[in-house]
Amino acid sequence: MKYQVSEIKSYMENWAKDEYQLSWDNSGSQIEFKEVTDSIILGLDITDKLIKEAIELDSKLIITHHPMFFSGEKNIIQGTYMGNNVISLIKNNISVFSYHTSMDIAKDGVNDTLFEKLNLKNKSILAYEEEKAMGLVGELEKEYSLLELNKFLMEKLQVKKIKFYGREDKLIKKVAILGGSGAEFISNAKKSGVDAFITGDVKYHDGQKAYENGIILIDVGHFYSEKIVLEKIKNRLMENFKGLNFYIEEESSFELDI
Repeated sequence: MKYQVSEIKSYMENWAKDEYQLSWDNSGSQIEFKEVTDSIILGLDITDKLIKEAIELDSKLIITHHPMFFSGEKNIIQGTYMGNNVISLIKNNISVFSYHTSMDIAKDGVNDTLFEKLNLKNKSILAYEEEKAMGLVGELEKEYSLLELNKFLMEKLQVKKIKFYGREDKLIKKVAILGGSGAEFISNAKKSGVDAFITGDVKYHDGQKAYENGIILIDVGHFYSEKIVLEKIKNRLMENFKGLNFYIEEESSFELDI
């Protein structure tokens, strides 16, 4: 069954509302056509691979978490990576909608889905930015050693490698979570009294800060801390748009498997 792209956009924007996004973000329509589609391509980022998949499936809609236009593109030039992607999308009348911080903050969005995926309970807010909730705090079902927690997280998030930072190996029960890049909230995690903070994109000096503050900082990777929301998007759209077909980006397009 085919649906108007605009119908799907209305549903998504009623969920990940525009007013949820932070001021520096660019959630929402990136490219939009008045088309109908019987399928949707879902990915964390807009890539040449996703565009190729959309063309092969004759899908007229790609939904991503990260915006296609984020750093202020000033030109579209054939022969460049961005230029070729934009040209391919326009030639094939493929719309691109992105829901970034709006989906991080939305109910049932990235952080709620991560909370749910890790079977956490006793939910509270980690921090606020621009008066919007950033990250969550909760408790695991039981105390985990770091080795046990590593195995648990690898299974739940389907991640291949996890990095741990801190001063000592200790049991973990209360945790803070923030999908994507959350190291700037280490101090908030410390104040919330958690044993560990689970996020992605941890840098060397973030690890140092965790060590100095006596907190375990866990880097599960930017991609794997957010990928989980793609299945949630698929499930919610399937409930509201019967008969749609989906393709989901299951692996990071940027990591080499060697």
